[in-house]
Order: sequence, then structure tokens, then C-alpha cells
Amino acid sequence: MSESLPCISVVTATYNSGKTLAECLRLVREQNYPQEKIEIILGDGGSTDDTLDIARQYKAKVISIPPEKQHAEFNRGVGYNNAKGELVLILDHDNFLPYKNWLRDMALPLIENPNMVATNTCYYHYDKKYGLMNRYFALFGTSDPLPYYLKKTDRLPQTATKWVLTGKAEDKGSYFLAEFEADPRKFPSIGTNGCLMRRELVNNNADVRPDYHYPIDVLFDVVKNGHNQFGFVKNSIIHLTYERGFFEFLKRRKRFADRYHFQYNSKRRWSLAMPGDELGIVLFIIYSLTFVRPVWDALKGFIKIRDIAWFIHPFMCVGILFIYGFITMKHKALTLFK
Repeated sequence: MSESLPCISVVTATYNSGKTLAECLRLVREQNYPQEKIEIILGDGGSTDDTLDIARQYKAKVISIPPEKQHAEFNRGVGYNNAKGELVLILDHDNFLPYKNWLRDMALPLIENPNMVATNTCYYHYDKKYGLMNRYFALFGTSDPLPYYLKKTDRLPQTATKWVLTGKAEDKGSYFLAEFEADPRKFPSIGTNGCLMRRELVNNNADVRPDYHYPIDVLFDVVKNGHNQFGFVKNSIIHLTYERGFFEFLKRRKRFADRYHFQYNSKRRWSLAMPGDELGIVLFIIYSLTFVRPVWDALKGFIKIRDIAWFIHPFMCVGILFIYGFITMKHKALTLFK
């Protein structure tokens, strides 16, 4: 069986990522997958902590990023463009593989179906021992309530056993075979956090240059060129990045959205909100200001999984609403003055 397994390039963007990187790479090296068929590539923006020592320990190739270019998106794009594997796994430094057959389970649908572009996990890993914020995001399957209500999330909520995301899907037993329309408003935010993609197919159908390598955009490019089949494996990936608390998360979300979703950057092909999403955005505003829908969604989840983390949801909706509202008004004002 090992002879028929494809080579995998694990691509990770790093910058002073030592706190989480060792555990991330250790779990890759402990996979029940031929290690000679796994290469690890780090796009590193000039780390000064122990990131590079960890890279050597786990036999990772480090690609140095110029200081003026340092950012997770660009670092990841450089790493991707140096990959040699048939498949590429986009793995952030705070992503952890929860069990030893994870890579095999993710690769199997791609081996079985040559038309499949990529595989994604159905869920973010949930554990009651995690902090409140990480439990909230795992329960809802997203780090942002706006794509949740626009049906653009990349994972199912923990309470879902059937397909509830955008697109149409067929249950194949161990995974869903999903097909998406060539419409960015109906494409989920897949591409990072453990997405395993077919490198040659992506390279031939997407703009993968580092300056344009936003993983969601890259996969949407592929769909736009007629390749629309994706596998959603019925497993999970551990994504622990939100332990700094509610307000720190909102600050980080503001910086990210300001840079990548609200500046009308011509390099982007996908965004949280775009022309045609107006009705969904109006509904999100109503939901957030009235609290009714977010509280109802939290209660429905709580009935199935008893965890108070569900009830962060109404406050997260309000917080995101005001942050995105502020950023939108700022950029409209800048556009007007220009």
C-alpha cells in the first residue's frame, strides 16, 4: 500500500512560531504514512525565536522570506511554490493532526477520485478541555459568524451529521463528495487549516504566484476553470489559536479583514462579503442587533451539546458587526477622498 501512496508536501507559514510549531511538526512526523514521502516546507519571515531549531529537528526545509514581504499569506505562497509533492497540505503552525492515520484518511478520497481537487476535514476538533473561545469556534465550525450566516464556512458545526454547507454533496460513507458553483458568493472559505490539494491540478488552473496566493482564491480559481469536486472527510483538525480571549480575537480579526477583505484589492478573487451578498449582510445586521437569531442558534446547539461556549455567539455577532461596519465605512471614506 505504501508504494501507491502519493508524496505529500506539508506547507506552513512561520514567523516566531516556536510556541506551537514543535507540536505541529511532531504530529506530522508521527503519522502512519511513509516519512520518505513527506516533505515539510516552512516559508519563514525571519524568526528570531526557536522556530529554525525546531525546523532542523523535524527535517523541515526553510525558505527565507524578505522582511518587507513577511506575512502569513505571502510566506505560505512561497512555501507552496517550492513544494514538490503530488499533494500539498496547507497546515498552519497552530494546526495539530489529532490521530496517526489522519494523512491516510485525507489522501484516500484523492487517490480514489482523480477528478477531486482537494480534501478538507468536516469539523474543527472539539474537546471540553479546550479554552472557551476555541470550544466556541469548534462548535460552530467557523471563526467568524458573518460567513456562518452567509453559508461560506469551511467546516460543519459539531451538531451536524448531514451536509449543511453551500453547494451540493453526496454522502460517500467516510466523506462527503461536494460540488461547488463557479460563483465566489457560493464558495466556502476552504484552503487552509489542513486542506490537502492536488498540486498539478491547482497549478494548471489557478494563479499561485506568492503575491496572489490566497488559498481560498486559489481553489476558487480551480472551480472557475471547471474542476469543482471536493472531498470533506468525516474527521477533524485541531486548531488552537484563540486563547488570548474575546477582545484580542476581535483586534486580530480587524487587522486581517482590513488587509484582505475590505480594501477592494484587485489581487483577491474571493472575499467575506462581495456584490450580491447584500441581502445576507442585511440579515446578519438584523440578527446581530436583535440578538434573537444568534441566541436561538446557541440554544439549539446547547440542547445537543451542553457547553456554555455556545453563548459567546450573540456577543461575537455584535463584535464582528461593529468591526466590519467600522472598516467598511473607513474604506468607503478613503475611496471617496481618492
